[in-house]
Amino acid sequence: MPLTVAAMLLCAGCADALLSPEPGDSPPQVAQAMWTDVDQYYSFFDVNKTDWDSVGGEYLPRVTTAMSDSDLFDVLGIMLSKLKDGHATLDAPGRHYEYDGWYQDYPANYSSAFVDAYLGPSERTAAGGGVVWGRLGTIGYLGISTFGRQDIAAAVDTALAALGDSLPGLIVDVRSNGGGSEAQARAVAGHFARQRVLYAYHRYKSGPGHDDFGPSIPDYLEPSGRHRYYGPIAVLTNRGVYSAAEDFVLAMRALPRVTTVGDTTGGGSGNPIARELPNGWIVHVPRWQLWGVGGTFFEGVGLAPDVPVQITDADKVQVRDTILERAWIILLYEAGGS
Repeated sequence: MPLTVAAMLLCAGCADALLSPEPGDSPPQVAQAMWTDVDQYYSFFDVNKTDWDSVGGEYLPRVTTAMSDSDLFDVLGIMLSKLKDGHATLDAPGRHYEYDGWYQDYPANYSSAFVDAYLGPSERTAAGGGVVWGRLGTIGYLGISTFGRQDIAAAVDTALAALGDSLPGLIVDVRSNGGGSEAQARAVAGHFARQRVLYAYHRYKSGPGHDDFGPSIPDYLEPSGRHRYYGPIAVLTNRGVYSAAEDFVLAMRALPRVTTVGDTTGGGSGNPIARELPNGWIVHVPRWQLWGVGGTFFEGVGLAPDVPVQITDADKVQVRDTILERAWIILLYEAGGS
């Protein structure tokens, strides 16, 4: 018995599924599917002012049935680049597209090697190097380079236990932290919260229209962790702070005795949804909007620091982290006046 006939007999109750045509996976159909997914799910058209109809009108006609996968991927990547959004990504076997202009076009304002030089023999690490801690004199230092590991909050707990709760001040360095898990970011921020704090609101895309959104939902920071610190804190930021790391900065800004120092963050709240295209490729599209208490909306703009500081070329020659130094001075001054 032919396999196709056997399959039909074995699945007599699913005739509709067997008779329904499979979604077309020709290059034009794949391109149209991606355009439609972005049109319906993307949550920031009102922010970046991208004319998505014009993007489709310009690039969809360029996609032909005979186009190779490589050329198709290139065209779809160009379409997504018009959003200028680091969370709008495309994945195919062996290839990945994401927009990186949100940080590549800006000064780094960070070097892990510089930080190592300041910490010296006091430096300790955990979570595969995702968490670093040590001391600059009496001031504690806690560096968090990612929220993309599930052991980050536990590692921070270990670091705070080692540093002790009698510090006169603590530097929390999230420079070049590109994000990861919002749950981990909140769990880490909870180590510095005495009580439940409202710090942000978000709303999800709820319909096909560009302005179709659900209700605003409050975001709260809850105290968490075995070891906590409630003294003066300086949070170090740069353009590489993105996604869940910006959620962390928002939460920290809602706490007392916290000062942000450095450069403006990357400006991408994200929370993307994954959509599978007819040929199996995956497109990720941001599906919500997030803003801080008081209406601080940072998508595409970033969160400006309380104390702006840049690391100049002359500083680099001298292996000076002027952002770290300024935070250290701020905390020493606050400790001396408290």
